[in-house]
Amino acid sequence: MEQRTKNILLVVGLLTILFLAYHYSFAKTFTLSDELQKLEGQKAEYESAPIQLASLAKREKQLNVVLTKNNIEGNSLQYNLLQTLNVLSDTSNVKVIAFQEPHRFTDEITKKSTATYDFTLRGDYKALIGVVYALEQQYSFGSVIQVGFEKKKNFRTGVNYLECRMLLQRVN
Repeated sequence: MEQRTKNILLVVGLLTILFLAYHYSFAKTFTLSDELQKLEGQKAEYESAPIQLASLAKREKQLNVVLTKNNIEGNSLQYNLLQTLNVLSDTSNVKVIAFQEPHRFTDEITKKSTATYDFTLRGDYKALIGVVYALEQQYSFGSVIQVGFEKKKNFRTGVNYLECRMLLQRVN
């Protein structure tokens, strides 16, 4: 045989051996290596699960503290608002005269809902401003969008009094 034929047979034999070695041993090794990396990732996720659970429990406690700080308890915002107004009326010289059913609006495009609470309070100016300030700053019921004061007179008794109509809006 010639040298050139020997070289061609040597290269073809070498390529055949490399192909067989890859097919029977290297391919299995690469597959096992990929599977090992996936399993190690799952192991790390399982090991970090208690840490994540503790973190979520801590976050829940923080959110409960924030809700307690903002004086929001229970599910019904309307009930909580009315309860807060009653507490504020007990501590100041204010009476809750009217509390209307909330007006609810849902935007079709953005799917955001808006609830507007309409209520009327009666008392002196300083007490009414104190209640407005408390609702705006100390509680998280929404934003006060309108406050209207009106001086009225009871013609039977001849007494003047001040009424305050408030609109409080919450966007969900």
